[in-house]
Amino acid sequence: MDKIISLTDSIFSLVKKDEEVIKIMEILGFEGMTNKNTINTVGRIMSLAKGAKFKNIDVKIIKDEFEKHGFIVKE
Repeated sequence: MDKIISLTDSIFSLVKKDEEVIKIMEILGFEGMTNKNTINTVGRIMSLAKGAKFKNIDVKIIKDEFEKHGFIVKE
């Protein structure tokens, strides 16, 4: 089964589909957004695209890291 994610999906929904997302977010520097309480609250409205803008992380870096872990990334 393909692991397909969208940069505009909420972090909550991404983690609900595959908890590996948390590990990848930690690698990318999304500290503070990877604990379960934050995912269950802020993660419901925060997407990877919004988080990238907030943390000043290039979306290409996010896409590359997820693809390295076997994900297909839609923008």
